[in-house]
Amino acid sequence: MLDWRVQINGRDPDGWDPRRDGCYFPDFDHQEYLLPFFDVGDTPLDPYDGCEFLEGDLRRLRTHLRCYRAGFEARPTTWSITETLDAQSHTIHLERDKILNVIDRTLQMIDFALSHGGTLMFRGD
Repeated sequence: MLDWRVQINGRDPDGWDPRRDGCYFPDFDHQEYLLPFFDVGDTPLDPYDGCEFLEGDLRRLRTHLRCYRAGFEARPTTWSITETLDAQSHTIHLERDKILNVIDRTLQMIDFALSHGGTLMFRGD
């Protein structure tokens, strides 16, 4: 599972607590669904490796998340998506509040990183 944190000059900001201040996808279903909405940087996000979003990436991600947020807010409390490939079906279950929490926390982190000349570090499994 991917998680991400703010880095300033390659280090956590003073007083940074990854559990309190960082962000992560709450489970595999949400990661699978949301990853394309986050994968807007110059380097593709790899859920098994790391990636750093610099200023341009952060601005682009902020624009995308702000744009999509209203659509997620208008969704039902929960919903499911079933994908079928080669006669195999897979259903993922999503929760609006979990998605909005990830988006809102990420937007806060982006604003903090930009205001302090920082980056977002995505860390995979």
